Amino acid sequence: MRSIGVRSWSDRAHHSREVWRSTAHDGDPVRSDLVIVQGLATISALCTVLFGTVFVWMVSAGDYDFTWWSKTYTFGVAAVSAATWCALHTARAGLFYRHTDTVTLVSAIMIVASPVLGYASAGSAYPAFGLVLAIVAFAGVLQRRTHIVVFTTAAVSAWIALAVVHGTDVSVETFAVSIVRTVLVVAVIHFFRMKTIDLLSEKYRLVDEARAAADSLSHVDELTGLLNRRGLTRRAAVDLDSCREHALPVSVLYLDVDGLKEMNDLSGHDAGDAALVRLADALTESFRGQDVIARVGGDEFVVVLPGADRADAVDLGMVAQAESSTAAVSVSIGVAVWTPGPDAPDLDLLIRRADNAMYREKARR
Repeated sequence: MRSIGVRSWSDRAHHSREVWRSTAHDGDPVRSDLVIVQGLATISALCTVLFGTVFVWMVSAGDYDFTWWSKTYTFGVAAVSAATWCALHTARAGLFYRHTDTVTLVSAIMIVASPVLGYASAGSAYPAFGLVLAIVAFAGVLQRRTHIVVFTTAAVSAWIALAVVHGTDVSVETFAVSIVRTVLVVAVIHFFRMKTIDLLSEKYRLVDEARAAADSLSHVDELTGLLNRRGLTRRAAVDLDSCREHALPVSVLYLDVDGLKEMNDLSGHDAGDAALVRLADALTESFRGQDVIARVGGDEFVVVLPGADRADAVDLGMVAQAESSTAAVSVSIGVAVWTPGPDAPDLDLLIRRADNAMYREKARR
């Protein structure tokens, strides 16, 4: 029986693929090398079957006389494909996902070498439909422009070498036009692919920026510019974990604006909003840079003070009350403190305790 916590090779391979898929795109939504590697298991299985079948036919066919190196290449592709398929289901799978350029380069070599060797074995150079298709195919596979130029040059050079060795049934002009037409197709494919990538990347960038802006706004109070309750929860969680890890106290202040309803009734909501904005500015001036300030209700504010004990919290609360008075606003404040111990600090519990303390303070006044 496998021990708990020890994952099999297939589990680790699956995990490698998932991690790679979630991190490998680097902002490029249509990278061809990533697409190939994502489908590599299927591709390698198909190549194993197809090239294996062709090899068996080449060995057993009596009507054709294939060269030994053509047979060797066909068998080699089938063997490499089978080995790749097996490796993708082991702990070695991560290598393929970390080296996508190498995978696509090897794929391009196999794509081009197959028709080149086939035509060389048949003693022919024209019409080379298979080689033309191979050149066009790797133009849509390779990601880097340098690789495309090098491979196109190599493939065309091999095509010309075949024509020199075996000759053609067409004129030099016709052969040259065929080569130029093939190179132009490669250039057009690469151009449109790069333009598509640029357009998609720009759209993805705009979407990401809009999502980031929306996420930021969802954590900020629109009136005061302070954090809202959702932003407070997200930001304070990091500070609370840090305080627990380093055995530091955490204090929470709950502030309630005195008489805001009466101000709204007598002077209008614009005056009440202006008072809240003045108070937010005063609180920002009163507390430390590491303190987390949020507006959690119409006239309620919460301040999380990482590393502050009760004495520190009371001192900072008094500063905040003094500053709020200069902004023509009066506030009632309650304090709750978490001290290092076996239990983790609970933000909701601390807020409730500080809220209750604030109401007790307000009742005494």
